[in-house]
Amino acid sequence: MTCHSGVETLRLHGLALLASAQLSRPVHLVLDAPWGFTLWGLAQLPRPCLIVTQCPSPHYLRDLMDLQPEGILATSANPEDILRGLQAVAQDQPFHKLPPLGPEILTVRERQVMRLVALGLSDAEIARRLSVSKRTVYNWVSSLQDKLGLENRVELALYYLGLLPHCRGWRGM
Repeated sequence: MTCHSGVETLRLHGLALLASAQLSRPVHLVLDAPWGFTLWGLAQLPRPCLIVTQCPSPHYLRDLMDLQPEGILATSANPEDILRGLQAVAQDQPFHKLPPLGPEILTVRERQVMRLVALGLSDAEIARRLSVSKRTVYNWVSSLQDKLGLENRVELALYYLGLLPHCRGWRGM
């Protein structure tokens, strides 16, 4: 069992929590801090895993769910909630506690482009990754900014990570 987090103090607390858990099989704990940490590397993380995040972005949460983790806790959580999630995942029971996400206002492609912008990729890098032209990516990013009422790429990235809630596309939770 391991604990993954982009914040060392949280990782150490997670390891202590795992040590206190009486699990029937190993489960890996992912404490999503800072927000976005999990998406950067979940594909390479050992399974099964429980992801704990407080990110309020419905787009980010949908992307996490698309990765099909065995467990995700995306609501206020105390150690007992995390232990319950770990125990469920250890017993091969799906454990998904998320706030209501509301209707999706973005297409899968728009969410993908916004995620890649949030990861810090340039238009050229996104174009290579998606096998499209740089101009197509530029148009997608501009369209997303217009659709969500955002001024630039930085605001687009912050919005995706739940750090800029004030725009047309924000539904709140």
